Amino acid sequence: MCGICGVYNADQSPAGLDVVRRMRERLIHRGPDDEGEFAAGPAALGFRRLSILDLEGGHQPMSSDDGKITLVFNGEIYNHPELKSQLEAAGARYRTRTDTETILKLYERDGAQAFRRLVGMFAVALWDSGKREFLLVRDPVGIKPVYYSFDGKTLFFSSELRSLLSAGLDTTLDHAGVLDYLAYGKVHAPRTIFRDILKLPPGHLLKIGTDGLKLERYWRLPKRAPIKIGLEEAVDQLDHLLSDAVKGAMLSDVPVGAFLSGGVDSSLIAAYMTRHAGSRKVQTFSVGFEGAASGVDESGFARQAAAHLGTEHHELMLPAGVLDQLQDSIGLLDEPIADSAILPTFLLSQFARKSVKVVLTGEGADELFAGYNRYKAAWLNEKLQDLPAWGRRLAAPVARRLGKGTVFDGLPFADARQWALATASARPSELRAVLSPDFWETSRQSDPLEWLKEFDAMDDLNDALAFDLGTVLCDSLLMKVDKSTMRASLEARVPFLNVPVIEYAAGLPSSFKIRHFKGKYLLRRVAERHMPKELAWRRKHGFIVPWEAWVRGRGNAAVDSLLSSSGLGSRGIFDMDRLKLFHEELVRGSHEVEAGLFFRIAILGLWLESLTKERLAFP
Repeated sequence: MCGICGVYNADQSPAGLDVVRRMRERLIHRGPDDEGEFAAGPAALGFRRLSILDLEGGHQPMSSDDGKITLVFNGEIYNHPELKSQLEAAGARYRTRTDTETILKLYERDGAQAFRRLVGMFAVALWDSGKREFLLVRDPVGIKPVYYSFDGKTLFFSSELRSLLSAGLDTTLDHAGVLDYLAYGKVHAPRTIFRDILKLPPGHLLKIGTDGLKLERYWRLPKRAPIKIGLEEAVDQLDHLLSDAVKGAMLSDVPVGAFLSGGVDSSLIAAYMTRHAGSRKVQTFSVGFEGAASGVDESGFARQAAAHLGTEHHELMLPAGVLDQLQDSIGLLDEPIADSAILPTFLLSQFARKSVKVVLTGEGADELFAGYNRYKAAWLNEKLQDLPAWGRRLAAPVARRLGKGTVFDGLPFADARQWALATASARPSELRAVLSPDFWETSRQSDPLEWLKEFDAMDDLNDALAFDLGTVLCDSLLMKVDKSTMRASLEARVPFLNVPVIEYAAGLPSSFKIRHFKGKYLLRRVAERHMPKELAWRRKHGFIVPWEAWVRGRGNAAVDSLLSSSGLGSRGIFDMDRLKLFHEELVRGSHEVEAGLFFRIAILGLWLESLTKERLAFP
């Protein structure tokens, strides 16, 4: 795991290293073990390394034997041993044991098609001087981030947004991006919060050559009819696939552990690890909250799972008021993401880093196997779509009463746009009520839902899962994990998101994912083989942080500062009089206003404030 950055001049003028070094300096936490740089012709690359594999031989940037191809790479390739064996059998000669060299040699042989063969997580920047092409590539589901800016002449890129800003780029806000964030708690790719900075979407390759800039999709989740298979056979196959995925993710020359919540996802990952670890004890790590309300702290379940699996368990207990530290630690957020778990995840990462350098986590299981409550609405929608029009009209009111929230109220859904609106955290009317009139009008000049063009149908449960795989997961959950773990110089790996697992899960029938109105049915059947039934079938909990108490609390210095004229009031985004009334209602305990929206506003304000402070220190 590393940090990468660089510059490419499309007009072929020489690229210098000064700006690359500034960007690289802000990536030290991603790679404290080593650094490197490269400049030749129009390309300049920077690199920071967290040494995981081949500790002595993995220096980057790495060049081909003839010097024509040079790359920097952030991530891990889990099928590297198999690819290396195949390449060596075909005559390739290796200088290192690294997966970086495997990417390099595979590209030499197959060109850009090489990236289709990689199983793992990766962001790659590559300069091919022979073809006069520069490539940026992001893994299929966006586990590793890449931000870039291109003004028609110069391409700047980096693993982190704050690093990219040190190149002196324009930080004019993208008003539609702000609206997107306030509605969903994240900005969907390819947008960022800034007008002139973009995210490379998952599964995409950006190429700049003699014929200009092209953005190409090299991987797409296959859309096909569900495979015909018996339930027990599916349990066997998924068990085998997940075991292989975890085994591959344990490839390392440094200690590997696991985050363990006590839920089925992380417990299953830890169970496979204990199988593959041999005589070595797997180290697991969990976080809990002291004095937290019942239902918030799940550290007891983690202890129960660890005891059953026989792991060496480490537990970090945080004060229930941990979010009081938010103002001082907002720099953790490389881009605004309204996930209250990012601070506890960072603190847990710091805690784990004292013992291991790599952790495996359970992200992705909910999106593959229908773990969230909203997927029950998607499952009901599938049943409604199977009915004739008259039957749908009769059954829809009954279906709406089977769950709570706008996602059930919106049944049935005709397309992805209706699903997106139903799953938003705020309605347009709620946003308009707190935004300044000028900002609202400007933000509506472009479609805040432009990111939906990648999605169309919403006919069945698998469509909803694919939607979240390409949006919620990559733009929020995976970024939370990447930014919080890498800030602590800890590598996080997500075995559920190996492409073979993803493609297998996507082809399974809905009845294997939700049965008897219970989510993750097939995954729980697999888990029964590795843990007690009470763990395998424990109700979905989630990583709950007591954020609402922070929003509603009196004397919150961070919020008071934001509501001042020098805080959010100076930015022209919000109608400050309405926003202050909004907050007063929250403090009085009113549930007529949406606490979640105010939390998102507060995070955005603190993030912008921290950015202003950091910009003062920029060269």
